[in-house]
Amino acid sequence: MNYKVVYQNRWLIILVFLFLIYLSNFMLVKLPFVSINFLRKDLEHSLLDFLLSFCPHFSFQMQTYNLQTIIVWLCGILLGPRVGFLTLITYLLIGFLGFPAFAGGGGFDYYREPTFGYLISLPLNALLSGWFYKNDKKTLTILIPILITHLFGVVYLLFFKTSWLDITWYLSFSMIGYDLVLALLLMPFLPFFSFFLMELFIQEKSELIQKESNVRWRKL
Repeated sequence: MNYKVVYQNRWLIILVFLFLIYLSNFMLVKLPFVSINFLRKDLEHSLLDFLLSFCPHFSFQMQTYNLQTIIVWLCGILLGPRVGFLTLITYLLIGFLGFPAFAGGGGFDYYREPTFGYLISLPLNALLSGWFYKNDKKTLTILIPILITHLFGVVYLLFFKTSWLDITWYLSFSMIGYDLVLALLLMPFLPFFSFFLMELFIQEKSELIQKESNVRWRKL
């Protein structure tokens, strides 16, 4: 969205994205998750069991997945890095002021929620996705914003664990995998979405200019 055009409906688009980000808290899908965990270190049985406990063990289970990371990623790309970043800052401020904008409600004490790390990464996600896409770095557009979101989330989650080794759900790479795959599938369609928004706004602006010109011509 690089055209130097005053978008008449840009605030409407921002409101739509704010609503979609809020709605994404309830866009829940049950998907198979692959989790990694480590056995408890125990020397009472055998040295082999102790050594095997350092090897990761994988487990498959159904977990809830939501589309918030992808919606934020799209927000940064379609609105641009600056507007996308400010949109997510607005979303966070709405929630911190006490409105139930987040999955668990809202308020200044929301930092006590284990998933707060994912939440505070969202403005950075939108900023980076928009910046990389604007500079035609498609691979980085997919990888960096999504990985940073999950890095923030995992690091914050670890503060709520009593053991650094028991990280079954918290280092689940399936959620990251689903985000990356979905972003990869959406990437070919992004130019069409951007083109549609640009042409829509440009056409509206052109029509407005034409109407103003007609009015001035009549006055003359």
